[in-house]
Order: sequence, then C-alpha cells, then structure tokens
Amino acid sequence: MTNIHYFYDPMCGWCYGATSLIKAIVENPSVNLILHPGGMMEKSILPQHFKEHIIKADPRIAALTGVKFGENYLNRLRSSEPFIIDSFLPIKAILVAESLGGSSFEVLKAIQNAHYVQGLDVYKLEVLQSIVAESGIDLDKWLSAMSSENSDDLLEQAIATSHGLMRKLNISGYPTLIAESNGALVKLPHEQYYNKTNDWNTYLTSL
Repeated sequence: MTNIHYFYDPMCGWCYGATSLIKAIVENPSVNLILHPGGMMEKSILPQHFKEHIIKADPRIAALTGVKFGENYLNRLRSSEPFIIDSFLPIKAILVAESLGGSSFEVLKAIQNAHYVQGLDVYKLEVLQSIVAESGIDLDKWLSAMSSENSDDLLEQAIATSHGLMRKLNISGYPTLIAESNGALVKLPHEQYYNKTNDWNTYLTSL
C-alpha cells in the first residue's frame, strides 16, 4: 500500500481545483490518502488587492481543472462588502469529524462546496455545523468536541506537524502531494493530470 500525503488548505482555490484528483486517490484501493492541513489564513477580512488576485486566479483554476465557482461566491467576492476568510475553524471541523469516525476528505469537500459554490460563510460555526450534520456524524458529539480544549490542541498539533513535514521535505504551497512507498518519497506531478482522470488513475496504480 502506498501512502499519499496531501498538504492542503480548505481556503486554497487550487486545492478546490484538485478535488477530482483527490477523490480518485480516495477511491483507489492501491493507495491511502493522509491529509495534512496548512492553516493558510487566520480569520480576517481579505484586503482589496487579495480579492482582486483571487478574482483573476479563479477563472484560470476553472479553465485548467474543470471546477465551477458558484454565482453566490463570485458575487460576494466582487461585492464591496467585507469578505471574511478563515482556514482554522474549517480545519478544526474536519479534524474533529475525523476523530469521530467521519471522512476528512468528504467533510473537506463539503466545506469547499459550501464556500466556492454556495458562497456560504464557512468561518461561522453554525454553517460548519449544518455541513457536518449532512455528513452523518453525530452532531451532539461533534459540537461538544469542537468546544473542548482538546480540539484546540488537535488543531495546533496537526498544523504544526504539517508545517514540520513541509520544512523537512522542502516543499511549500498547496496543494502538494507526496507519495511514500518502501521508504521512498516522491512529489507527485498532479498539475499534469487536471481533467485527465483516467490517466491519473493509471498513474496512481503505477505507484
């Protein structure tokens, strides 16, 4: 079994663009996906220049990867209203869901859909709560865990471990995929396989 380490951030547009590639990894019985959260952005209002950068980048992501950005998301991004973004609470929601037996990838995918398609405020606990409720996880247990100090420790440790691995492997940026097999580590050229799912599956099996 080959482990594939996925360094991601839920607020990274290119990570959203890689969704179909990550889904293929999850569905491939010859590989095992391990998620490493980045913590790219603490809760803040996006500066105007950053909003403009995203507005220019999203069409390129869509063209190369085939993902769709919803009108609600695009309208919020183009609006003069504050656009608040946060990596940390969504990551904590994913980690807690995983600790309760949920699929970290499925929760990540649902959060990305809520943000990039529906244009929802995924920095709000109540929005994340509704997303998790639809995933079949025990909501009372999830809410209790989210409010505990243990969940803060879980978040801090996961991000610190991820950053430590990235430094050790001399990698930066999201998404990054590293295959680990028989002690060897190989950075996967996932960018070459956008919109080429069959080729990507063949490549994964060859690992």
